[in-house]
Amino acid sequence: MNKKITALTAMFVLALAGCMQAGVDLDAERAALRAAADAYHEAGIAAETDTVADMYTNDAITLPPNAEAVMGREGMRAFAAAFTQTPGFSMSFGETVAHVGAGGDMGYTLVDNMIAFDGPDGEPVTDSTRDFHLWAKEGGEWKVAVDIWNSELPLPGAQFTPLQGAWIATSQTDAEGNINDEPQPAMYVFTPTHYSIMFATGSEPRARYEGEEMTDADTLAAYDTIVANAGRYEIDGNILKTRAYVAKDPNYMGDWPDNEITYEFELDGDALKLTSLVFAPGSVTMLRQVEGTPNPW
Repeated sequence: MNKKITALTAMFVLALAGCMQAGVDLDAERAALRAAADAYHEAGIAAETDTVADMYTNDAITLPPNAEAVMGREGMRAFAAAFTQTPGFSMSFGETVAHVGAGGDMGYTLVDNMIAFDGPDGEPVTDSTRDFHLWAKEGGEWKVAVDIWNSELPLPGAQFTPLQGAWIATSQTDAEGNINDEPQPAMYVFTPTHYSIMFATGSEPRARYEGEEMTDADTLAAYDTIVANAGRYEIDGNILKTRAYVAKDPNYMGDWPDNEITYEFELDGDALKLTSLVFAPGSVTMLRQVEGTPNPW
């Protein structure tokens, strides 16, 4: 399949970049391509799956989001029939962008598409997609050779939260209102369902131990200057609830799953404000999102 996609892509690039062939009326071909796209959209809205399938080339490739590739015209016929039978199905299309290559026999269309259907719970779901078609002339008619669209809906089973990502501390304010604008390293990481929190305590860098092995005093000093825990979290409005599955403190860890800690959070772009509601109530940690930046430190 990858070889076929590569070949089609190469053909498409060559066709669009090639020299104009004599006698090709690109304006007329563009109008014909737009008319073919309009007919495709009308058939899709009416759920006329046979009409839709017949507008694909025999060896067309369809790449739906989060699903296996659909091969050929007949594969598309079966896919479209199943797709349009989804309870609550309806669709609409926006304005079509159409472009024809210099050779006049290949082109593409791009259009915004709204799809509605009933979700597993019976509630209506609306998805906004971007639909890209690579068209080729077959028997003098425009046919879809490659169909690709994406979706704004999350992957099945996926969850997303506003805290998702990696964050480092930029300032800390204790319960008495004392502000530290140069806090020791602290990192908070949130996946859709789990978290990890690690930070060094105090206002001075952690002391390095001497020698090849830590003494008991070194171990105690190291233990007393670090906080670490990780587990599951939930969000309820603007309240963050964490439950530590593993933690530096064995008593805290041993209370799993009844060791909930709560914070109030406030987001402003890539800035996160966490106010503790349990330990040192009223203390505030300001964090900056760093996931994806080239040099977060």
